[in-house]
Amino acid sequence: MLRQELISESETLLVVSGPLYGEAGLEFERKIEALRESSYVTITLDLSMAVGITSSAIGKLVLVHRQLLAQNRSIRINGCSEALYGIFQKIKLDTLIQITRREQTEGSKEGFMENNSPDFLTRLEEAIALRRTWLETIRIPQLKDMVSTYRSLFQSITGTLVKKGLLLEDRYDYDGKVNTISVPPDSMLSVSRDDAEVSRRIVAYGRQIDFLADGLPFTLASMDLATLKQIFSLISYVDWETFGEASHSPTTRALARLVTKVRLSMDALSSKVLNEAQTQIEKLTRDIRERVAELEAWHRESWKAEVRAKVLPQVSPQQARTGEERTAKVLEIREAFEQVLPEGTWHPQLVQEILGEDQPTGSAERMEKLLSSLALPPPEAPGPDDVPRNRTKLLDAISSVCKVAEEIGYCEAVLVENEHDIEKRRLSVLQRFWRLFQKSLGRLDDRFYKIEYRPSPTAEAKTETIDFLKLVAEMRELKAVLSEITEAGSPGHRRIEAMDEEQLCDFLDWQLRQLRQLYRRMEGLNALLQVKAVHERRGTARSIKLELLAIENGMIRADVVRRESIARLEKKE
Repeated sequence: MLRQELISESETLLVVSGPLYGEAGLEFERKIEALRESSYVTITLDLSMAVGITSSAIGKLVLVHRQLLAQNRSIRINGCSEALYGIFQKIKLDTLIQITRREQTEGSKEGFMENNSPDFLTRLEEAIALRRTWLETIRIPQLKDMVSTYRSLFQSITGTLVKKGLLLEDRYDYDGKVNTISVPPDSMLSVSRDDAEVSRRIVAYGRQIDFLADGLPFTLASMDLATLKQIFSLISYVDWETFGEASHSPTTRALARLVTKVRLSMDALSSKVLNEAQTQIEKLTRDIRERVAELEAWHRESWKAEVRAKVLPQVSPQQARTGEERTAKVLEIREAFEQVLPEGTWHPQLVQEILGEDQPTGSAERMEKLLSSLALPPPEAPGPDDVPRNRTKLLDAISSVCKVAEEIGYCEAVLVENEHDIEKRRLSVLQRFWRLFQKSLGRLDDRFYKIEYRPSPTAEAKTETIDFLKLVAEMRELKAVLSEITEAGSPGHRRIEAMDEEQLCDFLDWQLRQLRQLYRRMEGLNALLQVKAVHERRGTARSIKLELLAIENGMIRADVVRRESIARLEKKE
């Protein structure tokens, strides 16, 4: 509910009450836009009675704030509920907009005793609305980051197995583009076609993870109970916690055998890559399941609250005591549900939960327990040893990224050698003289190469033109920067040691951005020169696949630390 009051000719007050979701949220955004177009110098919002707000509405506040700032006008919040204020702090809204809190009235803190009394339903709706805002602004973005990291780690494992010749790639994308979540089969594997079938299942699973990371909107509306169940099943498809012969999953056992072959081989680098990726993905799987369970719990309680508020008033209030009466009550509720919420999804097991919770004996305790389960978790206070430990993790991550300087140097030498050999065999004597003449004029257009890459596994292929000589210079420069940091006592090393946690996190982010760009170009150029070697030299060229794999895994490990550090810094603020 929105109510506008006039404070003065230059200031207006907008009082907001209730949850700002659905049509109420859209109405709030329209009202804010209308106030922006008005002549008021100051727009004041009273959110002390608002119990929830969408991320879209928060984005609208930020946009209007910036537009008003350019006109020497302002928007401020004078009165904010405790829960909303905590969320605003976590997303740093209080650093952009002036927010003043006001104490709640005593009437807003009163309790309840009966399950379906107006007081209880109001408190339940408020708790659900606040948790929705918390999930949309804090937990769902975290879940999206986790899924992206899961995909990177999974690609690291499968990429290693492909390069070792233990898994097959679907180079021609026979199965096409994925549009829905579908868990691949996990039936018993026959010995005769074990390897080929495992490859097909892993490729299909990889496509599903790509769709989950890039194709599924990460919003509460898009992730309903059915979708969350599919996500949980998909993430649990590979049994990382029991990754071996003890697993009940045939696909997991087959994949574990392939990983074991690499571990028993003489390739120490690939074995290390697999061990580290498996350790991280096992922990990450548990974290993703916890986030999915939080979303499922919210959807369940939200559905039950809507039934309590809209459907139960239409049925008889008499309690069901026997099994027959309970069955009849469920049928009665379903008839009312189809009339009141014809577009809704019917969940009979949740109706059974409602009937159990509404039993008179112990009702008040159960309802208080329900509200406690929906309460937002208190912010974590960092311990006295957390800051040094977190800083040490960041320094270790930066150091591990710097260690790929050796791989970059090797990649540079191989790419220069391959490109030189191809050019030498391709050019005739006259062309070489012409090339020297062009070089004297600064024209070397034929040293530009066009590579193809995908920004993400499910995205359309893009092309980029690479200036080979400029790329070599960039590789040498980045290698020199990274090498200097690893040298104790060097200026670069001293600068890193003097940084605080936030500065270290920013520097690690810069490292990873530089490496990702360089990695993409080296990978594309390596593939292009391999093809040119076959067509123009009728032979093969040296490859840098293993070195690229080492660089990729270094980036994945460092990115996990970076994400954890960002989450810690946001909690502190």
